[in-house]
Amino acid sequence: MKTFITVQAEGHDYDITELEKKVKEEIKSMGVKVKSIEKVELYVQPLLGLCYYVSTLDDKRTLKGCINL
Repeated sequence: MKTFITVQAEGHDYDITELEKKVKEEIKSMGVKVKSIEKVELYVQPLLGLCYYVSTLDDKRTLKGCINL
């Protein structure tokens, strides 16, 4: 079974899978290998047009940031 999650707000649709891909690209741009990511938490703020994230790496480092929706 596959699950697709879309957040709808203010007339816009936000695909969580696409947001996850954007966050992983952001983390990769910091020089982190995707395979070293253990967990990613997304906090979507559609009214602000932002998605905050917290990522835990296999070496127990935590990365925090934000991307535009």
